[in-house]
Amino acid sequence: MNTHPPPDRLLRLRLNHADHDPNNGIKRESSRGKPVENRENRFAIVGAGPNGLIAARAFKRGGIDIDILERHDAVGGIWNIDNSTSPVYESCNFISDRASSAMVGYPMPEGPAVFPPWHEVRDFIRAFARDHDLDQYVITGKDVTEAYPVETDEGQRWVVKTSDGAEVLYRGVVWACGLQRTPYLPAISGLENFEGEVLHSNKYKRIEQVVGKRVLVIGAGNSGVDIACDAAIAGKMAHLSVRRGYHFFPKLLFGQPIMQLLSRTGKVPQAVTPLSELTEAEAMQLALESVGDLTSFGLQKPDHEVGATHYIMNDQVLYQIAHGHLQAHQDIESISGKTVQFVDGTTAEVDLIICATGYDFDIPWLDPKLLDWDEGSPKFHLGTIASKAEGLYAAGAVHFPGLTYMTWDRLIQLAVWDAKRLMTGEGQEFRDEIMNYNPVLKNDNLIETHRNINQYDMAKLMAMTDELQSRYGIEMPASAADDFYSRSPAEKLHATTV
Repeated sequence: MNTHPPPDRLLRLRLNHADHDPNNGIKRESSRGKPVENRENRFAIVGAGPNGLIAARAFKRGGIDIDILERHDAVGGIWNIDNSTSPVYESCNFISDRASSAMVGYPMPEGPAVFPPWHEVRDFIRAFARDHDLDQYVITGKDVTEAYPVETDEGQRWVVKTSDGAEVLYRGVVWACGLQRTPYLPAISGLENFEGEVLHSNKYKRIEQVVGKRVLVIGAGNSGVDIACDAAIAGKMAHLSVRRGYHFFPKLLFGQPIMQLLSRTGKVPQAVTPLSELTEAEAMQLALESVGDLTSFGLQKPDHEVGATHYIMNDQVLYQIAHGHLQAHQDIESISGKTVQFVDGTTAEVDLIICATGYDFDIPWLDPKLLDWDEGSPKFHLGTIASKAEGLYAAGAVHFPGLTYMTWDRLIQLAVWDAKRLMTGEGQEFRDEIMNYNPVLKNDNLIETHRNINQYDMAKLMAMTDELQSRYGIEMPASAADDFYSRSPAEKLHATTV
């Protein structure tokens, strides 16, 4: 991997460093001379995790030159546990099973773990970069501090500044930094005066942190229940506080990964109705009924339909509750000293509070005026294109359950199409129509929670990308098994001024 990009040439731009234009954020009038490295026929992909690498391969297939700017010293993103911002912990395994976790045309290698541990996921991502010749585009140690559009004689370009003082001119920018960077902490009465230790879950790394302690985990996302189970195993006592009831799915059912049952491709005992005869909803109900009555474990009954918020895939949390190592609680009323009082009047004495309360989605190196916003979170058109600034895209800016890498790959094809339009003018006649295309991408029964701001429905995303392909000819991989990337890539683009 590179530590410095080979310079194409240097261009002395007169860049504006005054306030942003209130209408579009583009810096114009007052200026100063500044030597800027000119890479205006390339796009900067910010982040060398899974999203950035998926985007890089897609742009490469489109014949578009790229740099991948990575602030750490290796590819892998959140799966590099040694990165200071990684939320991964030593007991972390992939939620998806190995067979469901493929990149397009690039399955995970066979192995004994049905749900791969974090280091296998990290190694898979690094192998993906190596086998698709993406390492050569990665520039490590490049922490982006600012990116903004500028007007040049050739049209709009982007200046990208990094913490080492470099300023580089690009044709456009792809955000691919991941949604788990900025911890979110809800207001909890008394938390600031808690007499024990408080951590956000992104600072939890290994089970030694909970040994012998009375631990409270706040939040029942998939990380929260994993950490609660670690505390149940190694702590003096473990508690789990949840605001509402959630649907629990087992990771294995009838000895098979749950996704095989939900997709109706697995097998069931002879006494059970064959999956081929069940609807998707009936297969889901079968999985839920296998878990049983959650209230018998002290958990709240779900107050919503499946799909109205994230569900939990975990086999261990109910086991630990049933064996008395983990106690479930409702939401927190207040904290005083080391005493936590819950809304039902019960209390618990704890030494360590771990807040598995999620993350804020923010892009600190972009002027907020360049983005649309939804409930305080950046919003990209169709999950991918910034509507206020040409040449700005997102890779991995939405949540959805299942087939993550394949669906992200389909979404980024829209950015590739638009980047080619910028470079060549091809497809310009469809730009306005696509930007006015607003299909419903969320379930209409979504609960209003912080986590659900960027929660989309995968089936709706798939239908949307199918529509983009049929109406506008934007090529999409059909499935994870598709040979999409083994087909001949486009010839290298020859940029024009558009």
